[in-house]
Amino acid sequence: MRRKKLYITLVCSFIVATILSVFILLNSNKILTNFKIISVDNNMREYTVKYERVKAAVNYRITIYDQNDIKIYDETFDSNVAKFNLNNLEYDNTYSLMVYAIDKSGETRPAKSEYKFKWDEASMEYDSTILNDEDLYLTIDGDLQNKHYKIECLFNDNVKLSEELTKDEYVVSKSIYQGLSGILKVQIKSGEKIVDEHSFYNNMNPISDVTISSIEDNSILKYNDVYLEFTGGDNSESTEIKIYENKKLIKTSSTTKKKVILSKNLFKTGLNYKIEVIPTIGEYKKNASVNFQMSEKEQLKPVYISNNWNHIKRGTKITLASPDKDATIYYTLDGNNPESFGIPYKEPITINENVTLKAVAVSDNKVNSIIKTYNIDVSDMAQLKVYISPSNQSKNFGVKEALYTNERDEMNDLSNYIVERLERFGVKIKRNNSSGNINLWLKESNYFGANLHIAIHSNASVNHTSRGIETWIHSESSDTYSLANKIQKDLVSIYPDKDKAYADRGVKYANGALGEVNDNYLPFGILVEVAHHDYYEDALWIMQNKKLIGYNIADSILKYYQIIE
Repeated sequence: MRRKKLYITLVCSFIVATILSVFILLNSNKILTNFKIISVDNNMREYTVKYERVKAAVNYRITIYDQNDIKIYDETFDSNVAKFNLNNLEYDNTYSLMVYAIDKSGETRPAKSEYKFKWDEASMEYDSTILNDEDLYLTIDGDLQNKHYKIECLFNDNVKLSEELTKDEYVVSKSIYQGLSGILKVQIKSGEKIVDEHSFYNNMNPISDVTISSIEDNSILKYNDVYLEFTGGDNSESTEIKIYENKKLIKTSSTTKKKVILSKNLFKTGLNYKIEVIPTIGEYKKNASVNFQMSEKEQLKPVYISNNWNHIKRGTKITLASPDKDATIYYTLDGNNPESFGIPYKEPITINENVTLKAVAVSDNKVNSIIKTYNIDVSDMAQLKVYISPSNQSKNFGVKEALYTNERDEMNDLSNYIVERLERFGVKIKRNNSSGNINLWLKESNYFGANLHIAIHSNASVNHTSRGIETWIHSESSDTYSLANKIQKDLVSIYPDKDKAYADRGVKYANGALGEVNDNYLPFGILVEVAHHDYYEDALWIMQNKKLIGYNIADSILKYYQIIE
């Protein structure tokens, strides 16, 4: 009897495996299949990477992390052979290289395994890139006993020194550049190949020219959060941002990033503003500024869709919604502009074939939303993979009277329920280690091939007077926009005092300020702030309803991906 059961089990397993294999084979042009890295070769800093071709891939992405899980390289290639140079590699450091196949919808699949390599060539360390007529002191890391290197110094591209490198402490004499203005390049060479190279600046401003690229000068901005992005400013240590209202300075802040979001609460409709960007290092500065007027009307938020449009089941009735209650939605299914050719949205739309849905939110007293485009594909999705990343902030203490200990412990406890619910419906889960760091989590999430990376946090305010729920994504044009709005809406629906103004703090845009939702780091990242742990009623609600909250977040995900109704 046991043999018969075993035989039946083996036969059933074989049939399922065969059906799955045939399905993958027949759909290999549509589905990203497993692939592996074939080889990684280098001639000093020149690398060639070969990997298996994936039929459904339109391009490939290569990322490289150092041993501290910090990304040092990220580029996209069109073919299954990539050639590139790597700079600033450090002696005796181990690096991890991963290749991702990317399909036409932007979904990714990592190679079966990463490739690790160690850089065993010499590298240099130093205190500052600014010389100011002083000697340059270098520390050399490398095997100088068994390998032969030379050091070469060029000032304003003219060779001033070239000699054998034999000691791990090296001094470049100021006599090469004293009293002159220019750039000193120091190179370590093996033969004629450069293994390490750095630039230093003497009697000159090392900061590159800065340009504000996200705002056109003398333009009129729609009343919304202001996305500020600038290029240049390289070699600076920090950047000061100044905001002027009608020529009066109203805000000064400092950042180390080139992309920041300025809250619309800093601005007023109809007034004139100037933003000044000032990168600085030591006594040196550069600056750029832009002038604009804030429009008289607020812009509506974009329209979001109920399901994952990359894989919609045939016959699905999708719904459209706007976070703005006073908005009317217009849409088209043929790719035409909904502002000109759209029909009013009144009821769910049945999807039986691939369509290009475009939607816009309109209101008489506000500026139209941006037009959202959803290229709906009628297809089945492979197993859903979710990377869940509860907070590691153990020093963010909550209200003791509500028995809220700290953000790390309570959000990890709440996340247990999210994981429990998702795994019950066959979702594959990978979870962060709360003793790790964001660089490691981003790397793990990408290597895992997560369809969704979701960070779970609780919130706090400076004066401990704020409350309510908010959800963060990269920008309003991000693919995460629809799911983030669904999670936000569903979570607010179970929040006490859900009809109060403070309950729904909305979906917010980090525009590069938050790593776990940054579109440049992750294909699909969302961060949920589950109420405020420093406000008694919010903290108490979390502590008494962890299972309810966890299941609610999980069900929003399951419904979006059509795993449950």
